[in-house]
Amino acid sequence: MNDLKKGLIPPHAKDIEEAVLGAVLVDNASVIDLLHVIKTPEVFYKPENQYVFEAILRLSNKNIPVDILSVSDELKKTKKLDAVGGDFFLIDLTQKIASSAHIDFHAHILKQFYIKRKIIALANEATRLAYDDAVDSLELMDLLDNDFVKLHEEVASGKTDVSWSDSLMQVAKNVEMLTNAGENDLIGIETGFTKLNKMFGGWKTGEFIVIGARPGMGKTAFVGSSMISAARAGHGVGFISLEMSAVQLATRAIALNSSLHLKQLTLTGFEHAKYFETLNRVTSEMLNYNIHIDDRPALNINEIKRKARLLKRKHDIKLLIVDYIQLSAGAGKDIRTETGKVTQGLKALAKELDIAVIGLAQLSREVEKTPLKRPALHHLKESGDIEQDADIVAFLYRAEYYGLNIDEDLLGPGENSEFIVAKNRSGGLGTVGLWYEANRTKYMDYDPLSGMNDNRFTNVHVDALQNYNQPVNDSIF
Repeated sequence: MNDLKKGLIPPHAKDIEEAVLGAVLVDNASVIDLLHVIKTPEVFYKPENQYVFEAILRLSNKNIPVDILSVSDELKKTKKLDAVGGDFFLIDLTQKIASSAHIDFHAHILKQFYIKRKIIALANEATRLAYDDAVDSLELMDLLDNDFVKLHEEVASGKTDVSWSDSLMQVAKNVEMLTNAGENDLIGIETGFTKLNKMFGGWKTGEFIVIGARPGMGKTAFVGSSMISAARAGHGVGFISLEMSAVQLATRAIALNSSLHLKQLTLTGFEHAKYFETLNRVTSEMLNYNIHIDDRPALNINEIKRKARLLKRKHDIKLLIVDYIQLSAGAGKDIRTETGKVTQGLKALAKELDIAVIGLAQLSREVEKTPLKRPALHHLKESGDIEQDADIVAFLYRAEYYGLNIDEDLLGPGENSEFIVAKNRSGGLGTVGLWYEANRTKYMDYDPLSGMNDNRFTNVHVDALQNYNQPVNDSIF
């Protein structure tokens, strides 16, 4: 049953449509304001108004001034002048408005009605398909997800620009904030590592950060520390896990947040009942962390966008982690093109939602053909697209993993791992030393012996460390 039979007329505003078009016909300068908000004729409900807008759009694309005569001539060329009601209709439009001063405001009202009509159409189509026994329900959900993602993107495309004066004033505000910040204050999101906080000022919202490494280097362990630290600092975190289950990530989080080892939590259990006190205490502390994990396999970039927007709206996430980029690109014929879509989408998502996005990336085997096995930008799989879209590109590297000696010129006491910053749009490059503890698959930025009383990691049982002092095969995680 269509809307007319139900007695319902789709949302629209005939008078505003005519006023907007009339404003353009009497003031050519207002075309820019109109086309900044409205990109498609379908935003107009009345067919004759759509035809007029199409003519205005074509004239603008050809750099021809828009007025009543040029629009009339363009409609004649496309044989649409009679369809709109002739020149009389165009003349009548110019009588609908006294000024073009508020065209931007009116254009946004039209777009609101257009969005509502699109939602109604999608809902009607979903209802029709849901009654069709031949339609698979999961395929229908994917179809609706894609349609709503496209609608989100269309809405985002009409957002107004930030003025140059506002941008300059924001620079002054940022400098003032940095000046007044204490030594340990962050302007961004807690990274989980003191040295990285100092280097980046925390993960910045609006930025896309890529962290690459070969399997076994501990990429997930690294971002797990960021996830827990950001949540502990009160930030919402979304984690798109294309490789691990939510339970596996929760197990790692407990190991990261205590002295308990992954071997205890996944293979052997506890030798002493008192360790359950630690487990229960740590679990209780983390229960209310604002962390949300989606562990569905093979999510594409459209599905990731939809999920991120939902998490932002419902839980106000500030950090989104995607593990990992190449998996979300899928197994298409042109993996480079698909990877490019993912990285472009993640960068756009960071700006649209004003969140920090961390994407993990696999490195090619070429890195292991080099003498030191130390990664560089060209070792990124599909490196061109990833490097181009990222604000920060960094690599995790552990010489000991390959049986090599650590570089003591780069690393300080108690450090056995490198966080290599190879690209940084807003800062310097270089190597930051970290400590990697294989027993707990955990990165730290301090000597584990002297840092055992660090206030971020409580509930430590030293004898638990002594009982499990043999490294496990961390490459399986």
